[in-house]
Amino acid sequence: MITNSKHFAAFIMTYQRNSTLEETINIILEQTFPPQKILILDNDPSGGAKSVVEKLSHLPVDYYAVGYNSGPAGAAKKGLEILSNEGYDWIAWIDDDDPPLFKDSFEILLKRASEVQRCGCVGVVGQRFDLSKAMMIRLPDEELNTEGIVYVDNIAGGMCKIVNADVVRKENVFPDEKLFYGFEELDFDLRVKKAGYTLIADAQLYKKNRIHHNRIGFKVKRGQKKETNRLWREYYSTRNLLIILHKQHAITSLFFFLLRSFLKSIIGFRYGLKYGVKNFRYINLGILHFIAGRKGKL
Repeated sequence: MITNSKHFAAFIMTYQRNSTLEETINIILEQTFPPQKILILDNDPSGGAKSVVEKLSHLPVDYYAVGYNSGPAGAAKKGLEILSNEGYDWIAWIDDDDPPLFKDSFEILLKRASEVQRCGCVGVVGQRFDLSKAMMIRLPDEELNTEGIVYVDNIAGGMCKIVNADVVRKENVFPDEKLFYGFEELDFDLRVKKAGYTLIADAQLYKKNRIHHNRIGFKVKRGQKKETNRLWREYYSTRNLLIILHKQHAITSLFFFLLRSFLKSIIGFRYGLKYGVKNFRYINLGILHFIAGRKGKL
């Protein structure tokens, strides 16, 4: 692979998970094609991850203290801004607990990206998004039985997302930090596509990841009970998807999603009163805050 002096860098977003962060850094540097630089974006106001970077001072790892909890959206925006300004061509967008599964992942992805004109993002996994239904669509297993690439609409967190820095430098497309958490990658990816770029995944690497997670033949079941301690995510997913639909001028889809979300908040009571109340509160608070124009952290 022919590279220039600043071909590939990565940023890792972290928040109070130092041991996990250190493990992820080491896994990334063991890639067959590792990034030339890893930038740690620390969302911990106390700067807890600085000690990890200081311990790894012999490695190409830099530290940036965000200064407050900016969420994944805010940290990703800062990471893309810093590394694109430094002149890197490709930038890996990584969560502190989601390193690549296989040692050749970055090498395969960057090779694929170089083969596709106006590739905006590449990842090990991706999804399609039906804007008319406001719904993620899983790629069929059969579509991965090829040696080539597959085109997707969204490469979300934990999917080893690598971004073409041109979409930042030339098109001024950044994550919307006001989303804070949830669907910030979808919002970014839809705007990347609107700027005329494609999003791809390598079919065989995608399939390999599905096999590893035992997801071949998996059937998506919507409306399932979620862990009670994670119901707060319903607030962000509801509010942010409404914001995205509004940005995309998908007004009919927005109204259908509003109705679907309200019905989802009612149906949650089948899992018990305590679960139902909590689920109802988060979903409808997301709706109310969308209507009121409230963004950021809850």
